[in-house]
Parts: sequence; C-alpha cells; structure tokens
Amino acid sequence: MDEYIEAGKITSAHSFHGEVKIQSWCDTPGFLLRFETFYLDKTGGSFITVEKIRAANNLLIASFKEIKDEESAFKFKNRILYIKKRDANLEDGVYFVEDLINLPVFDFDTGEKYGVLSDIFNGGAGDIYVVRTDIKEKNKKNIEKTKEVMIPNVREFVKKVSLAEGVFITPIEGMF
Repeated sequence: MDEYIEAGKITSAHSFHGEVKIQSWCDTPGFLLRFETFYLDKTGGSFITVEKIRAANNLLIASFKEIKDEESAFKFKNRILYIKKRDANLEDGVYFVEDLINLPVFDFDTGEKYGVLSDIFNGGAGDIYVVRTDIKEKNKKNIEKTKEVMIPNVREFVKKVSLAEGVFITPIEGMF
C-alpha cells in the first residue's frame, strides 16, 4: 500500500494574493480541510504548507506559504495534490478505496471465495462493490469474459471488511 495517495488537483489561481482553487477527489471536499500539508508527488519529496483553506461549493479555496501571488499560483495549475494516508486519521471501519481493491471476497457463512474486489463506485444511493469472479461467460458477441457481480455496500450484503482478511458478504440467491 502506498503511503501517499492522490487527493485532488489545483485547477486555477483564485486571487491576486496567490489563493488557488482545488478540485477534491475525496468523498467530500471538506475531508481535505483537516490537512496542513499537501505533497506534490507520490513520494512526499516536495510539499506545500496550508495557511488557510475553506470549502466553496464543490471546490476548496486555499492559500499556501509557498504561493505568494497570482503569478506563482498559475505555476501550480493542474498539479496533482497528494496526502499522507496516516495523516487522515480515518474512523474505524473507514478505508481508502485503493486499500480495498484486490481484496478477496468470501461468503460470510460458508467461507467460499467468490473472487476479488475489482472496483468501487458510487451508485447515487451509496457505494457499489464490483467483484471479479473466476467464472467465464460469453457476451452478446460470443466473446468470453470474466463475470463481474455488483454488490451494494449495505449491511444486508456486506457483513465484514478487513484489510487483513478480505470482504465478507451474504449474497442473494443467483448472484454468483
């Protein structure tokens, strides 16, 4: 697991004083308000330090010690911002998506392995887990593909998530 993960992108300068607009790639822009430092690469080699940061609609407006005017702010346009994972202080049972991808998925009652968690996306009412199975199916063009099953991340289906053990589910009949 990587120590630094992508969290957003500086989209433009916001003021003559060097403020910038940040597009957050987190569940909510407000998640990034807790960070005092953003990294400019995934190794943590270079960073910028927050002076002020606030949410504004679906964006963040921030000023950094290293960005003093509009001209220097433009130099940061389209830069990806990274956070250090351990600085996030996630609540118990809350995980970064990248840590869940490729976890094995098991039946909660029998322990049967169904496949691996290959993707997570938000379906509007909540997250959907995509499980890639070992089952081969033919599509409409008679091309063989690996079967994928979508599972809503709700208590009725997802019973347990453990980074050490995997994802444990209770599927409905015919799901697999």
